[in-house]
Amino acid sequence: MRRGRVRGFGGLVVLLVVVGLAIPALAQDDDERERLTDIREINVIVEELTEDVETAGLTRRMLENTIEQQLQDRGVPLGNSPQAADLYVNVATFKGSTGLYAFCIRVSVQQLVTIEGNQLRAFVDTWDRASVGTVGVGNFSQVEQVVLQIVATFSDDFLSVNDPA
Repeated sequence: MRRGRVRGFGGLVVLLVVVGLAIPALAQDDDERERLTDIREINVIVEELTEDVETAGLTRRMLENTIEQQLQDRGVPLGNSPQAADLYVNVATFKGSTGLYAFCIRVSVQQLVTIEGNQLRAFVDTWDRASVGTVGVGNFSQVEQVVLQIVATFSDDFLSVNDPA
């Protein structure tokens, strides 16, 4: 009988720890979402990809076009005026000795802000998501799909605090 209570108590502790860790993450998501409020336009910037990745079929230009199309389809306004925020996409890859590629994808929104203390202006990340994984050389379309999933998350967050275009 006592063992059952201890196990139940242990489960409660685990639940409280998980909930305690999840609440700050949810609060961070809410803060990041709010930082997207009143952005008028989004400018898509995709970093250069390595030559071997481009040769295998995943090109910077193709990725940029696909992202822009997805944003347009979802009603996120595109542009490159001084009021635009940058949706910055970085796909880093590393070819391992087994022939698999490790990848790290980072999608962030960079906005021009004024630093309160000295009134200097700087571009800072105000929203970001990342993903890591591995893929074979013939499967770089999976990397593109991960990028588009992150962009979809951005679109949802953007549209939750802004009227559709």
